[in-house]
Amino acid sequence: MTGPTAPPAVGTGSADGLPPRQRRRAMLVIILGITLAVLDSSIVNLALPGIARELNASAAHSIWVVNAYQVASLAMLLPLAALGERLGYRRVYLVGMALFALSSVAAMLASSLATLIAARALQGLGAAGVMSVNAALVRLTYPRAQLGRGLAINSMVVALASVAGPSVSAGILSLASWPWLFALNLPLGLFTLWLGRRALPVHP
Repeated sequence: MTGPTAPPAVGTGSADGLPPRQRRRAMLVIILGITLAVLDSSIVNLALPGIARELNASAAHSIWVVNAYQVASLAMLLPLAALGERLGYRRVYLVGMALFALSSVAAMLASSLATLIAARALQGLGAAGVMSVNAALVRLTYPRAQLGRGLAINSMVVALASVAGPSVSAGILSLASWPWLFALNLPLGLFTLWLGRRALPVHP
């Protein structure tokens, strides 16, 4: 594959990771994707009372807005990791990010609790596509001698995104209503898709 938009290929012979400039672009994609996927597992927690009130749902039912995301992502991690081995990590990552962004729009526009829960389950499925091949893409991006650095950066981003969820949620809810928690995913998801098509390594 040639041309300015061709994704960088990682060979099985002498190639060892990506060149520094391509590596930085690929890691930006990986970091953005994992940040969105981890952040959305906890970003809705503070908004649950407002969601339940606005959609006329009980507290017991509204908790499924969180559970649907977490159950779907957890259940699909291993199957999608195996699919990445067959179809390519890059492809599973990009399809997962596309589904994540589209289902964020569905969650933002949801007018009933059932619709919101279904959208969150699809979001979790998309997030599983991102998370299941995340470490494999880091391995293809960094040379063997620097793989520890790549994995450390990845782990640090996961930890930061995990604890940042409530703070980000509080900041958004202080300015806007709960649908804006999902609206944030659309521009970031589309940018990640656009850059990912150009920067993520291809697994032969």
